[in-house]
Amino acid sequence: MSRSNISVEQLANALSATKAGTSYSTATRFQGCAGNAALFIVSTAGSITVSQQCSADGVTYYDPVDTAGSALGVVRAALTVTTGVYVPFTPVLAPYARFKIVEGNVAATEVTLNLLFRTEV
Repeated sequence: MSRSNISVEQLANALSATKAGTSYSTATRFQGCAGNAALFIVSTAGSITVSQQCSADGVTYYDPVDTAGSALGVVRAALTVTTGVYVPFTPVLAPYARFKIVEGNVAATEVTLNLLFRTEV
């Protein structure tokens, strides 16, 4: 009989995102994710969109899309200043994951991301 466990990983701590720029969190081994995940996001300024990126080898990352080419990895769009928001999301299946932060041409910001996900043990 398997049991569930919650893994918590800090993927970004005060990550700088320039105005209208794109930044990336550190990557994590994600193949143990058992279907539930949440991202705790803190930002200091601007307007950001946070998306999951996927990798099969932990080196090359892709924005996941469906068969029509529509984006699947968006966790939260147009997020403004927050002292913390907890965003449950449906993760995209991948052995490795990282998160892309795109600032919407409002202001430079610092972003902290904590990933929580369920694993089977």
